[in-house]
Amino acid sequence: MIEIRTATESDWPEMFAQDVRAFGSPFDAEAQPLIRRTLDLDRFVVARDTTDGALVGVAGSFALTLTVPGGTQLAAPGVTWVSVAPSHRRLGVLRGMLDELHARYRAEGAAVSILTASEGTIYERFGYGVATSIDEVTIARRTARLRDPRPGPLRTRAVEGAAAKGAVEELYRRWHAATPGSASAEQFWELFHADPEWARWGGSARRYLLHPDGYVTYRVDEKDRAQLDDVKALTDDAAADLWQTVLGLDIFDEVIADLPSDHPLREMLVDPRSVKVTDRKDRLWLKFIDLPAALEARTYASDADLVLGVDGRAHRLTVSGGVAQCRTTEEEPSVSLSGPTLAGLYLGAVSPDTMARAGRITGDIGALSVFRTDRQPELGTSF
Repeated sequence: MIEIRTATESDWPEMFAQDVRAFGSPFDAEAQPLIRRTLDLDRFVVARDTTDGALVGVAGSFALTLTVPGGTQLAAPGVTWVSVAPSHRRLGVLRGMLDELHARYRAEGAAVSILTASEGTIYERFGYGVATSIDEVTIARRTARLRDPRPGPLRTRAVEGAAAKGAVEELYRRWHAATPGSASAEQFWELFHADPEWARWGGSARRYLLHPDGYVTYRVDEKDRAQLDDVKALTDDAAADLWQTVLGLDIFDEVIADLPSDHPLREMLVDPRSVKVTDRKDRLWLKFIDLPAALEARTYASDADLVLGVDGRAHRLTVSGGVAQCRTTEEEPSVSLSGPTLAGLYLGAVSPDTMARAGRITGDIGALSVFRTDRQPELGTSF
């Protein structure tokens, strides 16, 4: 028999050991207290086999906020640390833990829950869909010349970590407030600033480039490339200043970065071939816990009145002046799709046309044009 219950402090050493085994994490014993301080164990469950008491599953969440189109910040449990022991696969342990967590989120009044996935085939069966994606790009720095370089001096400065601490945190908060798809990062700052060796994955210590309206953090990786971990700019002016600084790091032949697919960097360069997409990665996955509340939280491209069929239930969505009201209805849907498919539209990551061409939407596709956004959503952190 499997028992699923709230985690306690006595469970922590086994939780830590299971996470290391499940994900191959490079954590050592010194990592335990630092990582432990990021977690609220009341938000975690463990699964134990009652025949021998073995811990066979862990799952939990961070209390995060998610910015949606229009700027509302929704409370969004960020599901994390999900693993099941190899001895207990396909016995319902994962479903039992997630069902318990989702019931708790519903009781809390959460409209959505979010996660980042280690594998791409696990979470759709639990209602999650890809809500943001990112392009990994390699920039040939020596040929990446800006069309309109700025006269010096630039406003971006190289700053040591301790000096950057307060500014980076405040800039991220501002960026999070302005960026749909982004999640809060308050629980992670201690770990971020500590920058322990085991968190560098073979790279150098974190380096900072700071502008009054943005920042870049980067490491030198094992191939002597600049690996950008953060590129956060609140204005186009700040972005131009930061990128000119990055492209002026003369020691590097290549710069690696994760950027949204609509990022203007290519258009900023004389030779757009200096930027090559080397991978496309899903980032944020989203599940609707309270669909009407989630749909009412964001703004829309135009007024609308439509009946959405989502996973077999009908919802009337009316939008006036960009403000939405949503309620369940017995009316026949004009357009139907699954929750995971709607997750792809919700923050603006995928167009309704693309989903329809993939066979994931039936009915009046044009009615879903209200979900279109001006920019791609961006997660901005990891959890």
